[in-house]
Amino acid sequence: MKNKKTFYTAGLTILAILVLGVVLARGFFFAPSDEVDLPASVEKSLTQGKNLVEKKSEDPLSPKRLRIPTIKVNAEVTHVGFTKKGNMATPRSFGDVGWFRYGTLPGDAGSAVIAGHLDNGFALPAVFNHLEDLKEGDDIYVDTFGGKTIHFVVEGSKTYEYKAPTEEIFNQKDEARLVLITCTGSWIPGERTHRERLVVTAIKSTD
Repeated sequence: MKNKKTFYTAGLTILAILVLGVVLARGFFFAPSDEVDLPASVEKSLTQGKNLVEKKSEDPLSPKRLRIPTIKVNAEVTHVGFTKKGNMATPRSFGDVGWFRYGTLPGDAGSAVIAGHLDNGFALPAVFNHLEDLKEGDDIYVDTFGGKTIHFVVEGSKTYEYKAPTEEIFNQKDEARLVLITCTGSWIPGERTHRERLVVTAIKSTD
């Protein structure tokens, strides 16, 4: 009986350690679920069954890394699509950024949208924790899979309510723009998201 009780206790201890390990790993390596609402034009395309063009990761023009020297960002670019809600997905890892692969390629005319997290599951700083520190004229670089580097210069920033219309974020077509998005504002526990989105816009350099 004593051996059976000891075995049972040991089993519970191992289970508790495993559960704690999973919780800690998720907190350290994964970020809150801060989805990005897509513009009505994209949602309309989805509901009408229109085919949106998906850029392939093996395309030499697809983004591989994002570098922002002034805020010490040097991050892998994951290629994200849609969530179950039909929003733009965000990267699972708090150290990566996510490029919307159904949108514009960085460097092409239009808005190339990249999202990154503010913090991880324990509120520790994530890749875009200092995005708000970017100022007009700061440099941003996108490295492609084909070995090309595209230089952008920060134009400005703006804060939106998290459910605000996003047409102007995704659909600027007059210039080659890079749009960086992260969450900001107070936390909404019931929706696992922050109340606002910080959007930094950069223009492709002519240098």
